[in-house]
Amino acid sequence: MGKAKKRNFYNCIKSNLSLNGTLKREDAVSFVVDKFKQNDFGEETKSVITLFGISAEELAEAGAAYEDLLALKALFL
Repeated sequence: MGKAKKRNFYNCIKSNLSLNGTLKREDAVSFVVDKFKQNDFGEETKSVITLFGISAEELAEAGAAYEDLLALKALFL
């Protein structure tokens, strides 16, 4: 992980992001899909998507609904 990404990641953790200090990409994708299923499209969800650069295709393969991906269309451009 690069310096800037690591700094941003630890800042997210300090701001009560409900993730632990060691997070794999696969865990981040499943975390986002779980948030989608809870209809939580807040800043925490968006931050994880942009921090890891998760694509819409990855989320669709992990089980995210098409409607959920459309709701966050701007993040995937």
